[in-house]
Amino acid sequence: MSANRDEARRYFEGEAADDFDAIYDNEGGTLTRFINRVFRKGMRERVELTLLECERTRGTVLDVGCGSGRVSIMMAKRGMRVIGIDYSQRMIELARGYLDEERKRSGVDLDVEFITADFMESYDPESKFEMTVALGVFDYVPDPGPFLEKMASITDGKMISAFPDRFAFQMPLRKLWLQKRGCPVFFYSEKDVRKLHEELGFDNYDITRVSAGFLVKAVAREALD
Repeated sequence: MSANRDEARRYFEGEAADDFDAIYDNEGGTLTRFINRVFRKGMRERVELTLLECERTRGTVLDVGCGSGRVSIMMAKRGMRVIGIDYSQRMIELARGYLDEERKRSGVDLDVEFITADFMESYDPESKFEMTVALGVFDYVPDPGPFLEKMASITDGKMISAFPDRFAFQMPLRKLWLQKRGCPVFFYSEKDVRKLHEELGFDNYDITRVSAGFLVKAVAREALD
């Protein structure tokens, strides 16, 4: 495993777990809520767009880098069978806890499974997915090509991926924030995102600009034909 991935994992095993989770609850002090509202607006936007795609899809979805599982649970509420995978055991523990709470609260046995595994190093599913989702993942992937290619290889339908914008006004502050915490982060231009998909053979893909980034919907099987 590369040094970059080790550093990112340490970050998500530590302070990032509670910090990222505050986005969904809007918890924390005034400064934290302000940061979440201004600097993480794009995270909420891409979740909303992803949930719209779930309403148009039926079957099993893989949530790569599922974190605390909030999006996985939201997708399951829309009728999807969801597998959430993350290499942070701390995040998976949070996800399982939230799933238990939601099942008790709603009385509905949502079809969600959370797995601790490294997507690139050790994850080998037995069958393909109707949809794969990677939100907030490519921010921490130093070599996105192989990662995107593996997503395509296990997807029989659509892929949804998010990429942070290199030219967003938030970028310098976010980069400094993460560097101080020992976590590498990577940014993209729209040209970078297009080149990445076209070099891998994606002909049918769509890029939507969200706050501070891009959300890409692609048809996976066409890249492998």
